[in-house]
Amino acid sequence: MTMEIRLLEESDAKAYWALRKEALKQDPGAFGETYTEATSHDNPVERVEKTIKKDHEHIFGAFINGRLLGVATLTLETAIKTKHRGYIGSVYVSPDARGNGAGAAIMKEIINWSREHAELEKLDLGVFTSNEPAFELYKKLGFEVVGIDKKSIRDEDGEFIDEYLMTYLL
Repeated sequence: MTMEIRLLEESDAKAYWALRKEALKQDPGAFGETYTEATSHDNPVERVEKTIKKDHEHIFGAFINGRLLGVATLTLETAIKTKHRGYIGSVYVSPDARGNGAGAAIMKEIINWSREHAELEKLDLGVFTSNEPAFELYKKLGFEVVGIDKKSIRDEDGEFIDEYLMTYLL
């Protein structure tokens, strides 16, 4: 098995969109967006291409044997007073790649990339309290819980889900 962690390029947009749809079907409780919402947009691949081109959004991917099987997005704050912050979201690793370190590798690459950008001082993320494997990974990597967002989202069954708010100081 060969694994490559890198920033996505426009040519990766179709693969990202396919993985995003898989994520929303496989783990609907892990995301704030529903599959129906995501697929209701016109030209979703074009939307991904536009996101990839943005200076303040960076999508990191885990390519295993050439297939995109894991992703995470780093969004950089652009306001003067918050430029020192980055937010990690839309983290997903396909069941085909779980257990081989792809999630940890993506997160480590984001941390390393962020350390090379002097303006960044901290990384934030949110993880639903129901997502124990992701929560444990983030803790192992050095993220600390700084709060809990009660009733962060309401799932499609009407149940509320709380979210851990976590920070990593660079």
